[in-house]
Amino acid sequence: MRCGWGVLLWALAAGAVALDTTDHTAEATQPADATVDVHAQESLALALEVLEQYEQAEGRAPGRQRRYESQLKTYRDISWMIPGIARPYAQRAARLFMRAAGLTDHVGEQYAGGRAEQPAAVRRAIGTLRELAAGGHEAAQFAVADMETYGKYGSAIELGSALQRFQRLADGSGNATAQYMVGFFYAAGLGGVDAHNGHALLYTTLAAIQGHTAAEATLAFRHLAGVGVPVSCERALGYYQAVARKAVAHYRAGPVMGRHMPDYRVRLADDHGGAYGVRTGPYSLHKLVDQRSFDELLQYHQQNALKGELKACMTLVDLYYHGHRYAPRNFAVALKYLRQVRAQLFAGPGEVRAGLAPAEAALAAQAAAMLGVMSLRGEGMAADPAAAQAWLNAGAKLGSGMAFNALGVMHQQGISMPANRERAIEMFKLAAERRHHGGQVNFALAIADVLPDVAHENLKRAAEGGHILAHFHLAELYAPTQCGMAVASYKYVAEFGDWLHSPIPRAAAAYRRGALDAAALGYMQAAEMGYGVGQLNAALLLETAGARLSGNSSAEYRLFGTRAAHERQTLAYWTRAANQNMPDARAKQGDHYYYGRGVARDAERAAAAYTVAAEADANALAMWNLGYMYENGDGVRRDFYLAKRWYDKSIEANEAGRLAGHLALARLCAKYMWAWLIGDDVGESPLFFAPRPVTREEEEAAAARNDAQAPDDWEHAAAADTGEDSQDDETAEEVDESLSGNIFFIMLFLAAAWMFLPFR
Repeated sequence: MRCGWGVLLWALAAGAVALDTTDHTAEATQPADATVDVHAQESLALALEVLEQYEQAEGRAPGRQRRYESQLKTYRDISWMIPGIARPYAQRAARLFMRAAGLTDHVGEQYAGGRAEQPAAVRRAIGTLRELAAGGHEAAQFAVADMETYGKYGSAIELGSALQRFQRLADGSGNATAQYMVGFFYAAGLGGVDAHNGHALLYTTLAAIQGHTAAEATLAFRHLAGVGVPVSCERALGYYQAVARKAVAHYRAGPVMGRHMPDYRVRLADDHGGAYGVRTGPYSLHKLVDQRSFDELLQYHQQNALKGELKACMTLVDLYYHGHRYAPRNFAVALKYLRQVRAQLFAGPGEVRAGLAPAEAALAAQAAAMLGVMSLRGEGMAADPAAAQAWLNAGAKLGSGMAFNALGVMHQQGISMPANRERAIEMFKLAAERRHHGGQVNFALAIADVLPDVAHENLKRAAEGGHILAHFHLAELYAPTQCGMAVASYKYVAEFGDWLHSPIPRAAAAYRRGALDAAALGYMQAAEMGYGVGQLNAALLLETAGARLSGNSSAEYRLFGTRAAHERQTLAYWTRAANQNMPDARAKQGDHYYYGRGVARDAERAAAAYTVAAEADANALAMWNLGYMYENGDGVRRDFYLAKRWYDKSIEANEAGRLAGHLALARLCAKYMWAWLIGDDVGESPLFFAPRPVTREEEEAAAARNDAQAPDDWEHAAAADTGEDSQDDETAEEVDESLSGNIFFIMLFLAAAWMFLPFR
């Protein structure tokens, strides 16, 4: 039986690379059932309408937003700092405190969604769905399975029942979405089944053969990263190409010049001070602006706009036109502020007032281009190509790259004017010269046949700015000969142009309303598709859930059933996130190896992970961990010098950790002295009573002073060589300072050694 599964699996995998790239943008997420009567269809439609309205109302409820924001924290075990005799009492006191603070009593509510009692209409609608599903209605079966998977409409998550329903649909009618979901369940080990890469690959491949976009993206990442299959750039290329071509077709099917990009993906760790709750390095956090700070800044600009300040008006135009995490895209509001600018800078449509200052002219160029583009695309107003042309001509006279690009599109497509390819190329060139990414792409495509090198350079510049078409056309260019570069560009298009298949919006909405289990499932789907942010968020949510549940003996690991499976999958996502350079992920991977969570304890692999995090990511916590491991010879050869080096680097990398770093140095000093007293090998030179090491900045400053010294100033050079200047005094002061500082820490440590110092 196993041999038969293997033959079928590899036959399907081999045949799935040459996929039909037919546009599947209208692929159904629910199976059609033409055999049921009209009454059943109407009942299903009414039930789903009631449930969707309830879901939307719940998502907008102010009390649901960020309801469990303070719960998303990870905690480090510090029980080793407490003397053994007092440790059980301290742990019991901590559990009582957390229970009193409401941090452990509501684990089920927190992760399952924790909603209020369902209204009677919602209960009746759910009952209708279940009755239709029991009668064999496939669309109802799918709706119930989806509800049980994500805990929708206030229902509990029932992964075992959901898997059975998806399995029946996948095996019975061959529904592609059901096949994809079964593959996801087996990939992650959900619904009471063990993780099984063979079954996951089989069902995902069956869905991909039918053109299911999410399945194609999942298989692309599996072949790229070698998850359950051998690494194959060529197979990954085939799947990513299929997904990217659908994304670009959908992009071009929108308004003139393409659709707006999907919403920005939020790293959940950024909302909570990083994966460890604190900033651990220069890359661990994006610049964080919370809702309150954003609202204050927004009010400031709105007040200035009311006073007629042009710069504030244009800032608000840009904000509402492109959208923000805390301010959804709103063309009507953007147009309102644009009209304020128009009233001050323009005498009429496309007529710039005379005598504008340079700063005002720059704002007028931006405003004219925006008005032209919005008129052309019909955003916030009815589409008006004639008005768009007038505004774009005004913007072009003022030097706007956006205006040149839009005029080029109008000339190219013959919008409100005869088509003129030469004139279009001229406009695109002017836009590209002003570093407009859309203009660079359009200029490159227009001249690709006659000036391929110039076209390639423009595509590269636009791709550096994140333009989706630039990445796509570079991938098409690289695909025949440079597989790695082509896959990287196709992957960018597939992940950032994911209008058709992204699970991230659903996961983000679940997170905002406090349904952390549903959010974890959504981010896990994104993780299986290869999204770095999905892997990071899934790992963070699972680790947070594990920390909560491990302190509650009566709680179950809802998604996986057992603690071992839960921790194993958490480690898998930290590892995949680390391989995509997600911040703090490599250090988290080291934690799992060090403490034996999800894997047998392996201090050597933990040290290797910490070393990569310390050297590549400048992660201060990983540096501290390495210092501790070298201090105690845990996973590495005991080396006091390397321990001190990593402790020092940790202090330099993170000023907030100075206290912990200095306490660790005091502990290290005492251990060093003890090892020296009992005759252990502690090295040849003094560890703590040596002059302070010279920093790189001091070396560069000294080199600059030497370079500035005149070559013929031999008397000063001789004086320096004989020590007649103050350098010896400065060195002596540094030695004294280092000595006194180390003596202070030795005394500090000895005062607390009876409590904290277990000599090994």
